[in-house]
Amino acid sequence: MKKDRPLGIKEIAHELGCSTMTIRRYHAKGKLKTFKVGDSTSPIKMRAVDLRRYLDGKSRNGG
Repeated sequence: MKKDRPLGIKEIAHELGCSTMTIRRYHAKGKLKTFKVGDSTSPIKMRAVDLRRYLDGKSRNGG
């Protein structure tokens, strides 16, 4: 996984083992460091390095 590449919602969900709807909820609540490039209808994106940090933190905290 390239560190700087923005991941789409399906990739994020796959890596976290959850649904895209869960990612949308996490985005709305600010639980993930996600972003949108354009207006409110833009797709949710997340930098690969931020996803890796999130996963590393989760594994250190016991899931």
